[in-house]
Amino acid sequence: MLDFSVIGKPAPANRSRDIVTGQARYCPDIRLPGMLVGKLLYPKYSSAIITRLDVNSARMLPGVVALLTARDIPGENSYLYALPADQPLLVTDIVRYQGDALAAVAAETEELAQAALDAIKVEYEPLEGLYDVLEAMQPGARQVWPDRENVYDHLIIDHGDIDLGFKAADIIIEHTYYTPLVEHAFMETEGAVAYLDENGVMVVYSSCQAPHRDQIQIARALGVPESRVRVITPHIGGAFGGKDEAHVQIHTALLAQSSGRPVRIIRSREESILTHVKRHPIIIRYRTGITHDGKLTAVHAEAIGDTGPYLNAGRDVMNFVAATLSGPYYVPNARLEAYTVFTNNPICGAMRGYGIPQASFAYEAQMDLLARRIGMDPLEIRLLNGLDTGMQVPTGVTIREGRGMKACLQEAARFSGWKGRLNETPQPAPHLRRGWGMASIWFSIGMGRGIPDHATATLDITLDGSVILHTGAADMGQGAHTALAQMAAEAIGVKFETVKVIGPDTAITFDAGPSVASRQTFISGNAVLNAAQPIREVLLQTASELTGLPVGILQLRDGLVLAEGERLSLTIAELAIKATQENRCLHADGFYAMQYPEPLQPNSYAYAPAVFTFGTQVAQVLVDIETGQVTIEKLVAVQDAGQVINPGGARGQIEGGVIMGLGYALMEELLVDQGSTQNPNLGTYLIPTAKDVPALIVKIVEIPEPFAPFGAKGLGEPPLTPTAPAILNAVADAIGVPLYRIPLTPERVLTAIVSVPEIFPNNGS
Repeated sequence: MLDFSVIGKPAPANRSRDIVTGQARYCPDIRLPGMLVGKLLYPKYSSAIITRLDVNSARMLPGVVALLTARDIPGENSYLYALPADQPLLVTDIVRYQGDALAAVAAETEELAQAALDAIKVEYEPLEGLYDVLEAMQPGARQVWPDRENVYDHLIIDHGDIDLGFKAADIIIEHTYYTPLVEHAFMETEGAVAYLDENGVMVVYSSCQAPHRDQIQIARALGVPESRVRVITPHIGGAFGGKDEAHVQIHTALLAQSSGRPVRIIRSREESILTHVKRHPIIIRYRTGITHDGKLTAVHAEAIGDTGPYLNAGRDVMNFVAATLSGPYYVPNARLEAYTVFTNNPICGAMRGYGIPQASFAYEAQMDLLARRIGMDPLEIRLLNGLDTGMQVPTGVTIREGRGMKACLQEAARFSGWKGRLNETPQPAPHLRRGWGMASIWFSIGMGRGIPDHATATLDITLDGSVILHTGAADMGQGAHTALAQMAAEAIGVKFETVKVIGPDTAITFDAGPSVASRQTFISGNAVLNAAQPIREVLLQTASELTGLPVGILQLRDGLVLAEGERLSLTIAELAIKATQENRCLHADGFYAMQYPEPLQPNSYAYAPAVFTFGTQVAQVLVDIETGQVTIEKLVAVQDAGQVINPGGARGQIEGGVIMGLGYALMEELLVDQGSTQNPNLGTYLIPTAKDVPALIVKIVEIPEPFAPFGAKGLGEPPLTPTAPAILNAVADAIGVPLYRIPLTPERVLTAIVSVPEIFPNNGS
């Protein structure tokens, strides 16, 4: 292990004192003189023609300062996540889902804003909506868009010869898997505050994951140059992908422009659940060929994603599903397909995992069924087929560093006592059944080939030896700013506590790209290293001149200068003063773009990522066969992280991911009827609480990634990915019945149990 002074050592989360003492300011905390309250009007229907939209009476109400419809937008009336930009900021003639906004109002108080919305006269011609994704794919189905097919995109990744692969199989199994529509449930709902400053620049405080992209979108809608828009990201109370796309910040800026006064929009919890993007519900048909001795020969998987009426990130998410459907296994022949389908259901987009949790649920449930079919231990079938360094995957990529896959499997088996599980009592009471399940995953880091994936970071050394780090990377709780500060401290040679982080502000920080795809540690981390290098060289050269010693034997560590490991009576603060006197630059901008040095094979998947992380989880459960209730007794989570930057932060990411995955497995599901969400609050949409968290064992495997900063890979999304399939496999093991759908509600588990009479002691009596 390398001898680091800051990397791999515990560090308090950046600005954590502000958070725990209540000093942190989130969007709802921002108060400006003369600030108006903004609200948006949403439709009564999920599919309808607007025959009348009359805002005249509402505009005349006392206290109403601005009221906008689509015709009042001076620039472009659209969001801009992906092209074509099909989602309007304010709809003009057709409502396509329950979250479409019809009008925006700014008034003196919340009550007056709501009164204005109530006074708007809207008449509709309801349309027959399209709510079944399979029906939407049928020839002749009603189209959500008159000029676009409901199947917007059909991606096929072919590898090897799928027909020969199935011919070589001794056994072929095929099943269909179902994952639900899922809510992000971040603590802080979407919000923004906007005002025109004294120079006529629109300043927008926004709880967001991509401030520089927001700047572009706001400028387009306002009809002004990007230089006339400034986006500042305050503290963010969670995001999980739901704040990757713009939400209310554009509307807030439009109202501030129209009124000439500061405006704030904060969505209520119900508005948030009804309007913002969700995790895609996906149907996956999975067919696998295997030999009697357990070797995979072929996989054909089809994933059908209901993305709602607008493209948003739908195609990109489904591409990630297809690219990972083969799992962390060597599959010589594969056909991986993904359909992006329009409906009038809630819009779907980015959510923690970006399609990979849905894919992993299917392939890991399938792996256990294969193991049962041939009588092989689930651990052994995974070890036999697991990826390793130098193996090629169906996207055409050759795995650069793959030792983490089997290392995670072996560690999870060891910590969970997998091999001794059969010695435990499988039936601790007449109505209880104990089961064990495991799941292994791979997760890609970064955006993928052919997609802009870069960041710039800025470093300055002050005369007291402190470091100021400017980064445009949004930190919504994942610890990005803490990790970047640790990397800056290590790279220059100062103490961690001397690094000050200046967060996203488009006026003073460069674009670091969105905080998605578990990319900031890798991409912005490398940008920090590229900024640190010239500064470190200046400091070492200055130290050499002051000491008369060659640069080659000098080191900078913990704010001091060392020669061949021995401390000298010289500090970095003294070096900074001397360098400044000599007119040497102690400022640097570092830029990094994801590198893809390995060539792809011909006809490979064009957007194939190159960096992967691996993980394995093992769940031990008790199932009450009388009620269908599932209790998780123990969960072991082993995650490949490359090099850990902050141990506490890394563990927190894993624990948080597991808990989120637990909700995905057992309880979370948005219930939608004819495009209308039936459980739009946290009283009816269930998420895990502290009481639901089982005994949790966390282990991190450190195998440094060659191109990563200090070898560190991202850790934001992978830990939630194996949880649901591990729990599902454990429940299936307990009751002896395969399961194909999550969440595993008591009703669904009980239905599966009742389908096999011998499970119930008194069944049929």
